[in-house]
Amino acid sequence: MTAPAKRPEPPVFEPVKQNRNFEVVVQVVREKMMRGELKPGDKLPPERELAKQLDVSRNVVREALRILENAGLVVTRKGAYGGAFVSEGTATQMSQVLSDLIMLNAIKLSDLFEARTLLLEMILDQIKKRGTIPDLTALDANLVETEEAVTARDSARRVAVARDFYHQIAALTGNTALVYTTDAQTELTQTFLQFRIGDMAPEVLLNSRRNFVEHLRAGRVDEAKEELRAHLDRVHTGLWERS
Repeated sequence: MTAPAKRPEPPVFEPVKQNRNFEVVVQVVREKMMRGELKPGDKLPPERELAKQLDVSRNVVREALRILENAGLVVTRKGAYGGAFVSEGTATQMSQVLSDLIMLNAIKLSDLFEARTLLLEMILDQIKKRGTIPDLTALDANLVETEEAVTARDSARRVAVARDFYHQIAALTGNTALVYTTDAQTELTQTFLQFRIGDMAPEVLLNSRRNFVEHLRAGRVDEAKEELRAHLDRVHTGLWERS
């Protein structure tokens, strides 16, 4: 019987020599993540031990962990096996940054919508360059889920499967940066639209989804791109202006 692999020892933190505040602690933890000394799923030392290693107070460590958690870099869990763990990462961090920029009027919503369309078209261009029919299993499953959500008149589920639809398009590239960027833009767009629009007419949505998938299946990527742009125009422009 093979013995279980031994997990590497957790990284040791050096004392903070200057500016002993939570901002420095946050930066130290970030740097260990950047160097690969801390990876997703790794557990940080207990609060007391971390404060001792860094030579700071537990209050400073507690504040630093709160900031890291708010940034989505760390998650805390309760219980006997709890503690602070390095996050697996989600698109929510990117979405929050974009959302803040929109709130500050640094990014216009119209620019967000255009960027989203351009990104998805670029993704389809990358698929076209490969010259092969992508594996559409996930998109086929998404289409079934979309039909079920529409039939059940389940708006919440429609939002979830719509998010997955764009995620699966980006996933066809195998590029995680494109996947996270697409997820962030989709999440943010849905956030801004959810209080402004009603559900799109069921047949309009389903016909668009079916046409898109069938164009891809037949290798008609340009037609798939046209279908997607038409759909996004309906979402970004038509429904928004009509609300």
